[in-house]
Amino acid sequence: MCLAMLAVMICTGAHAQVRFDETLSAFPVALDEGGWAEYGPIPFTEEDQGEGMLEIWFGRVSVCDCFIVRCNGETMMIDGGMVQHRAGTLLLLEKLGITGVDYLFNTHHHDDHLEMQEYLLRLKGFNAGVFMTPYERDHNVALQKKMQATVDSRNIPFKTLYHGDSMMLGGENGAKVQFFRWMGSTDANYSSMMCKITYGERSVFLMADVTGLAQKSLAEEQLDTIPWDSDIFKLGHHGYSRQDTTLLDAISPDLCVITNSKAGAEKSVKQLDKAGLTWRNTPTGTIYARTDGGEEWVYTQDKSHLNK
Repeated sequence: MCLAMLAVMICTGAHAQVRFDETLSAFPVALDEGGWAEYGPIPFTEEDQGEGMLEIWFGRVSVCDCFIVRCNGETMMIDGGMVQHRAGTLLLLEKLGITGVDYLFNTHHHDDHLEMQEYLLRLKGFNAGVFMTPYERDHNVALQKKMQATVDSRNIPFKTLYHGDSMMLGGENGAKVQFFRWMGSTDANYSSMMCKITYGERSVFLMADVTGLAQKSLAEEQLDTIPWDSDIFKLGHHGYSRQDTTLLDAISPDLCVITNSKAGAEKSVKQLDKAGLTWRNTPTGTIYARTDGGEEWVYTQDKSHLNK
């Protein structure tokens, strides 16, 4: 199958370069002899592979967030989209060969982030080592309560995350995942859980659905207490509205990821174009990024499944 993709190698400062590499694939590619493409990601079923690399898939799942993060053989799924658009999430997992993850992390309880996670656990036999959420047990929101019941029925540990928590994905030599949350509002978007993932010298910042007032307040209150500077930036709330300029400058990304159509994120697209920032959006294809933690990231966008 022919893949229509864009591959770009990025790094900081004067080392930045753009390179098209037709051997790079967003998904494992089988060769005639039954092996795997030399520069492609390693199948998740082979636990002894994938060492020394941080890999992230920003899935094409309509206007929803669904990300797969892998480092040193451990895997985290961040959000999952909504059941209405389950075909995209199921296809992403199928192409990666994923039937379970070590960590299932939900940023907030809205259906376009949490609903598919609950569906996978309850109806698809999906496995998870632990479920992580910014809410304490018995949080009084219908979908969150449903998810808690499903997690409990599967005997999956339930872990509440708090602002400032951190963990290692892939062991002590893996990627550091830091969690941040603005608590100035009860609005689920404003208080959704952000995270920064760092591997070696490279990092990515995922803004969840934090936008508007929350971003403005974070810029005013926590500009120096949260490590914003990151190579890749997933825009807040699907890029529906402009990102706070102060935070955008603090993050200073080389690549911006928008989980929305160009028209749906029109204001953010205009903002990024004016700032001269590179952006890609997931409705036009799953974005795959990887790094060994050194001077660069490599990313590609896979469009092979757009007509399916």
